[in-house]
Amino acid sequence: MSSRALRKLQGRGDVMSIAKLHSESSEEEDVVEAPSVNKFALLNDENEYSNDESHEVLESPAKSAVHTTSNQSAVKKRNKKKKRKNNQDTKIKDTINEDIDKLLEVIEETKASSSKVPLNSTTDSNAKALRSVLTVEHRFLNPDNELRKIFGSRALMEDASYRRRNQAKSNRGVWLTQPQNNWVKLGRTGITMNLIETKNGVQYFKYEHSRDYQDVQFKFLDAVETSDHRNIASVLERHTYHVDSLVTFSDVYKVHDDIKMARELIERALYCLERSFHPCFNLTTGLCRLDYKYPENRCLFLALYKHMNFVAQRGCNRTALELAKVLLSLDSDNDPLGVSLLLDYFALRAAEYKFMIRFAQEWGASRNLPQLPNWAYSIALAHFHLNQEGDLVKADKCLQDALIMFPSVLLALLDKCSVQPDKKVTACPHFKTTESSPAGLSILCHLYVGRCYLMWKAPDVMTWLERNVNVAMQRVNDKEPLVIDSERKRKTRYQKPPLNVYRHAMISEIDGVSSLLPLDIRMGTMLSHDPLPPSDTVTSYTRPPRSSSGRRVNPVSLFFHSLLPGFNPEDPLVLPEPNAVDGEQGEVRGNVQTLMNAMRELLHTFQQPLDGDAEEAEFDEEWD
Repeated sequence: MSSRALRKLQGRGDVMSIAKLHSESSEEEDVVEAPSVNKFALLNDENEYSNDESHEVLESPAKSAVHTTSNQSAVKKRNKKKKRKNNQDTKIKDTINEDIDKLLEVIEETKASSSKVPLNSTTDSNAKALRSVLTVEHRFLNPDNELRKIFGSRALMEDASYRRRNQAKSNRGVWLTQPQNNWVKLGRTGITMNLIETKNGVQYFKYEHSRDYQDVQFKFLDAVETSDHRNIASVLERHTYHVDSLVTFSDVYKVHDDIKMARELIERALYCLERSFHPCFNLTTGLCRLDYKYPENRCLFLALYKHMNFVAQRGCNRTALELAKVLLSLDSDNDPLGVSLLLDYFALRAAEYKFMIRFAQEWGASRNLPQLPNWAYSIALAHFHLNQEGDLVKADKCLQDALIMFPSVLLALLDKCSVQPDKKVTACPHFKTTESSPAGLSILCHLYVGRCYLMWKAPDVMTWLERNVNVAMQRVNDKEPLVIDSERKRKTRYQKPPLNVYRHAMISEIDGVSSLLPLDIRMGTMLSHDPLPPSDTVTSYTRPPRSSSGRRVNPVSLFFHSLLPGFNPEDPLVLPEPNAVDGEQGEVRGNVQTLMNAMRELLHTFQQPLDGDAEEAEFDEEWD
């Protein structure tokens, strides 16, 4: 009840009515929610409070009325203080979001500035190089920011998924993906991250699985062994944020050309993994490590790699480059997914030529980047774009050296660009060394041509290439020392590339590269959630022994199964279901399509996670 109405009742002398009405208004204030807050309400309340108090003193005509008025004033003071407190609390709640955003911006600027400060004397030179090259900014990890820069916010509002991401309650603390408001609220995932050690300024972390998550992982592995997507869908139905199931089912949708759903599943997996980060884990500094030898860490590598490719397909090349830098920084010593074989590609696509040259200068000696054909050719192309209007001496020299060191790239590149080479080029023995190239070098050259050929189709680039090919042939005919040394290196090196090159070739999805892999790798089992596990794998928990199925195994089938490279006599032979005969391939494809539609509807209509008894306890706090 307002103070003006109380004063009118006071003038009539109806003290009992005042007390009754005041008590009712107090009860209503305790029940009714606070209305919308005016930003100037606090100042108005203070002025009204002082004016009302002065009026009450002037309007006291009698001694008894003064006593009554003093009691009423005390009550009104308490109510006004309560209202003022409520107004202040509501005002604070309204402005706290803006304050947090400002604080996050300040923290981000502080991190960016601190990343430029040299490390202390105890930090080795490798950490300094990594910090200067692989440092990223959070704002470049969000593809929506790049899309807004390209197309504008108004064009993006037509995208339903973009609207859902921006209508979510809160996306604070999440940088890799932006959750949509129709996603299941993330509860207890069963995944945590622990700090193992700190060495030379670099922090080493490791994901940990709870006992309940381990049980789900065992169910997932059992489902994978059946080669039936319905079993994996059953795991994902009950545990909507099981990371390996999301990654595996994303590949299923991608095979069936449902790229949107495949991308969303990867984003859900990244969202779950990012919300499990350790408080000290920072993606932007380039000084946080996740060793690939731990199976629990591999899901983040694979999810980031797939997310990077999806982002690049949407035209967000700068975001893809930053994600590649993050992926390389997680395990820069081993580079388990071969990010160095595509980092130059995203740098060229994003026109980050200076970064590319700087990266080659700081990493060239320690990582043997000049021995990789992709870096030899891409560095030359970067110098060409930087000095296109000026001196091309540096670009010419780099391209000629690349043509001398990796001659098998030229004809494959021209063929991919649909360019007919000159007869003297095809007749030159130096450029016809494809058949005699080692298998490892053939894989590297094929990866580069299949990925970067579009950047060589520009007319000015092709003219520049043609001019330097003629110069390179002249240097080959002159038998320069570089020509002889390059031929010796091609014969002695690249005989057996490391495992990460094979792993990169398997997940690169470049046409024709799989046929260049060794036979034992091609015939082995390819797991989407763990391709080519390293030999130094360190398992934190072991899978319990599985009971035999009791089904009779055909000895002939067992014999042919034993001929496979990955055969283990201790593992049970997984046989196809009796109804899965050759004549029912169309029915099987129909079942897979039905399963995908059911999973799509299931993931979009979830209102709460179905994570079983152990997963029912959710965090009560909102997304932050």
